Amino acid sequence: MSQPQVDATALFCRLLERAKPEVNGQSLHAGDDAIAAAHLLRERVLVHGALLDWVTCPECGVQTARVVQDKSKETIALLCPECGDVEASRHLRETYKIALQKFVSNLLNGLGFSANGMKPIVPDLIWRLGSTEAKRGKAVTWYFARRLIRPEVASRLREQIGLDRSVQSCVILTSSETPLPPGSALTEFDVRPLFTVGRVGQNTFEFFHNRQADPGPQILDEAAPGTTLRYVKGQGKAFIDGTEYPLDPTQKNILLALIDDHDHEMENDAIKTACGSQAQRFSPSKAFDKNEATQHVYRTFVIYQRDDENYRLIIPEDDRDWLH
Repeated sequence: MSQPQVDATALFCRLLERAKPEVNGQSLHAGDDAIAAAHLLRERVLVHGALLDWVTCPECGVQTARVVQDKSKETIALLCPECGDVEASRHLRETYKIALQKFVSNLLNGLGFSANGMKPIVPDLIWRLGSTEAKRGKAVTWYFARRLIRPEVASRLREQIGLDRSVQSCVILTSSETPLPPGSALTEFDVRPLFTVGRVGQNTFEFFHNRQADPGPQILDEAAPGTTLRYVKGQGKAFIDGTEYPLDPTQKNILLALIDDHDHEMENDAIKTACGSQAQRFSPSKAFDKNEATQHVYRTFVIYQRDDENYRLIIPEDDRDWLH
């Protein structure tokens, strides 16, 4: 493997870890990362973002200069309030961003996985790539996560691993550097930085055979639901954009009460009775106010109508064939 490929994979991991989605073209093309960036652009995992109309003046390095025009394919004309007319590299107004979904697809290709087995856990941060049947007959669940150095991201992935019952049989691929910070929720888990196990390639992530054991045949789960209430009654869970949200008994009963009501609208006392709640200050919104995930479920499926003083079920498009 060539040094540019090594550098490109390391650069890509650093870009995955950035909080801002876009990076300025000047920093990529004018610095030490120029060759690596060209490789990522060639492999189409780094793509052009929006062109900037205002940039930091390259002459004084302080004032914000307006882009007047493109003078050529390589240069632009700027107007700086301090320096006046300035000529600069066109890269200064260019931005680039990661083709994140394409890269996740490349990871699936590299592992030999079908996209049907992939499930987003946290949008743009955590994915469950799929499960495989290893040679020893034990299932292994594969995850990919960015920014695992952030405690809240590591904790959310650890929570999902617990829900998936894969604590003893999971592999975590990440763009973060290891070892993870002391006290991380993923301490002692099998966490593998991408730049140590493979390289960025076009339409695939090329895993090193000597550093990555054969994952074995993929185990395909049922296709992930979209946004639906179909699983509330039988499994006590709701799905939003393919992500599973477990419900506690009270939350489940609130949603079931609204689902079973003929017009899917109920007053607070009626929901309380249907749930069999003995709480003195019962409120559906408070029942879902335990954490950000349950609040998201409430906002997605329930709305309080102040004029009518009742709660109405928000019916997802996926459920209109059985809820109407």
